[in-house]
This record gives sequence, structure tokens and C-alpha cells, in this order.
Amino acid sequence: MASKYQLRLGDREAEVEVEEKEGGLFHLTLNGVSFPVSLERISQSAHYSIIVDNRPCDFFAEETPHGYQIIIDAHTYAVTTRPTRVSPVAARLPEAPALAGELVLASPMTGVVREVHVSPGDEVKAGAVVVVIEAMKMQNELRASHDGTVKAVYVSAGQRVEQGAPLLVLL
Repeated sequence: MASKYQLRLGDREAEVEVEEKEGGLFHLTLNGVSFPVSLERISQSAHYSIIVDNRPCDFFAEETPHGYQIIIDAHTYAVTTRPTRVSPVAARLPEAPALAGELVLASPMTGVVREVHVSPGDEVKAGAVVVVIEAMKMQNELRASHDGTVKAVYVSAGQRVEQGAPLLVLL
């Protein structure tokens, strides 16, 4: 069954139809142009890998009350949607972040996540080590900038991250 949406990104609108196939494959029609899409969720997080027209892209997607917050290459996009039916894609996305008052901790460097010391729901104090990233054979401890609650964790140990990639959300 296909789901239809009206998408809004800034002042641009588009009509999209999504039809789920087997094994994470989808058929997408955007403003009348159709193409196959492969979507895979990484590590039960908000991190996804997508292949559109044989071009890969990794992104983070959080559902919001009005659509999605998409993070690609350290740029955040608010995408609003108006579904005509319940989407199988939307059913797989994590719960919405509360955008006001949250801090997205981004990786200050390209490297490999060696340790993740927090989980969603954990209370942390300012200065507590939350993630350790190895870059150029150095262990870099990333610390909480303020007291708060961990809302989401986007990475896991052993995962390679690029500079600017979101690691976690702290409220």
C-alpha cells in the first residue's frame, strides 16, 4: 500500500508517494518522478542509511509533531508532512525531540566512537564524560556541558563518525 504526503521544506512544497517493498526497499514518487530507494536503520538509533538512484547518504531522522527533523552533514532541516494515510516509514522512526532547550552534542572531529557512557533517560552532571572518540590514536573524552537528561543517543561503540555528526541529545 502506498502512502501520500505533502512535504514542506522551508518555502518549498512537494508531493511524495511512498510504497514499501520487501527488505527495506521502497518505491518513491516525488513530484511525478519515480525511483527506487533502499533505507536501513543503523543500531536501533535515529541514524539511517539511504540509497537513492545508486547514491548513498547517511542521515539522522527524528519525528516531530509536524513532520521530521533531518540532520545531514551537520545541517538540520525541519520537514513538515501532511499524510493522507499512515506511512510504514513513519512507524519506524523514533519519537520526536523537544527542540526548545535541548543540546545536540556533535562530534568535534572525525574518528571512531570507542565508548558511550550514557543511555537515553540517564541523568548527567556538567563535566561528566559521555562519549570517547578515538582520532589519530588519541582518546578524546567528550563531556556534558551542563546538568541534564540524555534524550537520545545516536552512536554506538565501534562506529565511525565524521566531524559535526550528532552524537546525542541532552536536555
